[in-house]
Amino acid sequence: MTAPDASALTALWAIALAGDPAGLERALGENSRLPGPRADLELAARLADAAGATPVTDRDAALALLDGWLAHPPRLAVDLPEPHREYVAACAALAAGALGAVPLLTTAAGDERWRVREMAATGMQRVLDHDWTEGLREVRRWLGGDGAPATRALPSRAAVAAVAEPRLLKQAPHGAEACAVVGDAIDLLLAVPAEQRRDPDVRVLRQALGYAVSVVAVAAPDEGVPLLERLATAADADARWIARENLKKARLSALGARLDVAREASALTT
Repeated sequence: MTAPDASALTALWAIALAGDPAGLERALGENSRLPGPRADLELAARLADAAGATPVTDRDAALALLDGWLAHPPRLAVDLPEPHREYVAACAALAAGALGAVPLLTTAAGDERWRVREMAATGMQRVLDHDWTEGLREVRRWLGGDGAPATRALPSRAAVAAVAEPRLLKQAPHGAEACAVVGDAIDLLLAVPAEQRRDPDVRVLRQALGYAVSVVAVAAPDEGVPLLERLATAADADARWIARENLKKARLSALGARLDVAREASALTT
């Protein structure tokens, strides 16, 4: 089955909102490229664009459809294999961002399915594109919440992935604010007791921090360089690992000698 183009997706989306989502679900599932190494992200983005253009009168129907797709298991009109079901759920997370449906994004940010979490972060980037201030307020809620640090690792990882996007950080305040988000996520990780650091959810957060610090440091060197220095000189092994991983990134070459302290400290503790 050929993947639907933008106009075909718009038509399928309208039919789904009218109460017949079977054709859209089948088209998404059969063109997901799953199982496989890479899902069809372009198709998911085209669906999100269609969702973002939903008329106000159809918004409630759109939210109900996406809520059903994000359920465990997804509430679908057709029977799809598991990889296709996960893809439909992931598409729902990205479409929720296009609709500015933050409660759905928040649910997806802590989802056990990694593709759904990834699309939740990308969906939040659409919210940040539209309104940085409002989006950042919601991102900071992902970092907060109740429970022990380990239980907040997945939404915190989504918060980090959402703001660590260079195109969003071109305005100076955005870089500094994103650096603060990443710094708070680091604090959360380091607050997890050592015996819980191998928990899969915690390791997901650690992995995201292994690239995100360098992204925000380039955008906001005055905040990012001290953060790298703090990590590189820390007694905590995970903090030093995060520093080492970020210091490997070619994007940091733009900071030149400003990273000498962090690089020297990292070399001494390798």
